[in-house]
Amino acid sequence: MKDPKFKSNLLLATYVVVLAFIFINIKSVGNIFGSTMGMLKPFLIAICIAFVLNIPMKFYEEKVLDKVIKQPKKRRPLAIILTIITIIAIVVGLVLFIIPQLVESGSTLVKNIPDYVKTLEMFMAEHFSKTEVFDELWNQVLSMGENIIKVVGQVTGSLVSQVVDITVGVTSTIINFFMGILIAIYILLSKEKLGIQAKKILYAFFDRIKADKVMEVARISHDKFSKFITGQCIEAVILGGLCFIGMTIFSMPYALLVSTIIGVTALVPIFGALIGTIPAAFIIFMVEPMTAVWFVILIVVIQQIEGNLIYPMVVGNSIGLSAIWVLLAITVGGSTFGILGILIGIPLFGVLYTLLSTITNSKLKEKNIKVEDID
Repeated sequence: MKDPKFKSNLLLATYVVVLAFIFINIKSVGNIFGSTMGMLKPFLIAICIAFVLNIPMKFYEEKVLDKVIKQPKKRRPLAIILTIITIIAIVVGLVLFIIPQLVESGSTLVKNIPDYVKTLEMFMAEHFSKTEVFDELWNQVLSMGENIIKVVGQVTGSLVSQVVDITVGVTSTIINFFMGILIAIYILLSKEKLGIQAKKILYAFFDRIKADKVMEVARISHDKFSKFITGQCIEAVILGGLCFIGMTIFSMPYALLVSTIIGVTALVPIFGALIGTIPAAFIIFMVEPMTAVWFVILIVVIQQIEGNLIYPMVVGNSIGLSAIWVLLAITVGGSTFGILGILIGIPLFGVLYTLLSTITNSKLKEKNIKVEDID
């Protein structure tokens, strides 16, 4: 049993048997995995929430409360409370600001519908009246109207049958989210203790060299993801500010509301602003249809500047990636894992880039090769 070759072969055989068992029972294994992930969902949500809240919490703890409260144990609860109050204030402020503006825009649209209809009728009468084209077009409009009514009826019927499922799904999501918040608060209150426990388990089951490597990867991952979230928030503020300045210069309506929408959706890397353009353009279209077209052009220009110049500089520099690597990370991540890949692609690529750089430099050092000699 002490023969290293025998141990290696035994380990390989065990791996093959386990892998074969998984492939043979792939459906059952998938069901078990899905059930396990469902049970762990509140904890996974909690970890994500705790990671995000940890950034402003550290700011309050180290930059604000450090001068007032000297004992770290007393600073932590107050820092968490201030963080939660800040998040709630931002969310409530956005809701109270955006909802009234949307209601006002909707009311304006309803009031202007008769004018839009009259304008359309005059245009149709001027260009298509008493022509076969007009008759054909009108028949198509009527046919489309009938089809739309049928589709709406079918969709309504199917929605009624799915109301219970939708309600259960939404309720489950809300419960998981609030459970996640409570667990996240506990994680933040006890993060040092939990960290020590995790280290004990790691160093107990792995040799010191492997455990040190795992800790180094964890440290780099924490650093990159934290800087990415901070940089993404800064980028969203910059993009929202550029949108507000541009709309103000060209006297577009609802500049502050639209800029807020663009800024919030810009939290999604690169493509977030384009997603926010759809509701923003619709709000402007309700009041000034032609201005909405110019707004879309403005956003496309700003998006090009932001995506190719500002974003790689702000977010890329914060995690140590050049512009080309940022764009590559978004492209590969988005094409492979969709929205999730876009969200985590950049910090994950930053981690891999740092690890590869460290390994490469170590290999060059072992071979006594200097970078200057290669250049």
